[in-house]
Amino acid sequence: MEIIVGTYENFLLGYKVDIKVDKPSIVQSFADRSHSGSIRCVAVKDQWIATGATDDRIFIYDMSTRKQAQIILSHDGTINSLAFTPDGTHLLSAGDDGRMIATRLKTWFTDATWKKAHSGSAVTHVSCHPSGKLALSLGSDLVLRTWNLVKGRVAYKTNLKSRNTLGRQPDCLTWSPNGDYFTLSGQRVVEFWSIKTADVARSQKTKSKPTCLSWISDEECLVGLENGKILWLNVNKEEDNDIEIPAYMYVRVKVMQSFKNNLITASSFGEIKVWQIVANKRKLKEVAKANIGCRPTCLSVLDLEQFGANYVISSTIEEVKDIKPTGSKAKAPPRGVVTIEYDDDDNEDSDSNSKSDHEEESDEEEVTEGEEEENDNDSAAEESDDDENEDDVEEPSSEPASSNSEEDEQNAEPVMRLPKSRKHKLQLMKMKSNTNKKQEMDNYVKPQQTINKAKNKQKNKK
Repeated sequence: MEIIVGTYENFLLGYKVDIKVDKPSIVQSFADRSHSGSIRCVAVKDQWIATGATDDRIFIYDMSTRKQAQIILSHDGTINSLAFTPDGTHLLSAGDDGRMIATRLKTWFTDATWKKAHSGSAVTHVSCHPSGKLALSLGSDLVLRTWNLVKGRVAYKTNLKSRNTLGRQPDCLTWSPNGDYFTLSGQRVVEFWSIKTADVARSQKTKSKPTCLSWISDEECLVGLENGKILWLNVNKEEDNDIEIPAYMYVRVKVMQSFKNNLITASSFGEIKVWQIVANKRKLKEVAKANIGCRPTCLSVLDLEQFGANYVISSTIEEVKDIKPTGSKAKAPPRGVVTIEYDDDDNEDSDSNSKSDHEEESDEEEVTEGEEEENDNDSAAEESDDDENEDDVEEPSSEPASSNSEEDEQNAEPVMRLPKSRKHKLQLMKMKSNTNKKQEMDNYVKPQQTINKAKNKQKNKK
């Protein structure tokens, strides 16, 4: 197995442990620092590893090739929780921006976005039911929401504000392996909720604050405490059968994760321990330990047996340069006066049809601010909304834009050239054609009037 650890120092660390040998040892396998903020959560499913941090980004790693697979930019705040669906098709993410997002694996497209999953409050926890049809989310609004993932909507809401035992920041939201129970922890209490009764099946007080929790069977779980001890709890048995096991001296158990018949824990000072679970005696046997030199924030375990015996572990995670982040928002265009520029030539009347065909096939050309001053024959007109006023076309101004002072040049707003719509071009051509015909008629009528006046004068003289 390979232990995956996220740290406050922005590092994602990997440690290989061979538990089949007589004396297992913890050996560092890789270190990656792609995040620019402290890592808050990590999730593992098959060959995929997902990490979320305070830099608003989610990194996806494909451990079959030991490369970065994708960067997801769907959130606008710290990523608080990540969870893969049991069928391995989606990744659920929750953040401080109040969103809960479902991202499809491999294509990395966003299938569903709940922008206000908790009425705009930060979403702190998300956990998927083993069936893959339900999910639980917990927010800073102290409302526990049950989601129907098949229909993509909230199925049930539970207000936790009236439960004083859980305090203002409930934690340790996890499902049991069979999905019959889920847990919530408070300041000094651990509660087991039953989905059959939709209520608390057992509430266990603790001597210290619970910091992490991991299920080892359908009815038993281990709880890490702030005083450095591990509490062994059973859902259906009384308090007298609960056992406290010392794990660390004077430091809290920061994170823990069970894997097969083993338990992996990490203290707030960075000491990792691997324990063998002796279920029949309800004991933990320490197998190996190591200090990572960083402060851990989250932990998970990758099963290396799925890759076969020939799998080679590299000491680094390769960064693929051609990754295109998904979920990024398009940047707003620079603010300024947006104009559409048209070419106005004197000889355009003779070959207007050929030029119109040529203009439809040509692509958009870039125009600088200097060209607006140099081309005296160019005209500019502000583009009106096509949906609201398609028939109204303003006649382009014959006076080119100019600036008479240096201040105007410095404060001049950028001019953007937009593609010409076919309707605008046809209307403009028609308008120009009518103008040209009017000019031709004027040029014909005026000389004829002059000739007629001359003839009348001659007649009068005679």
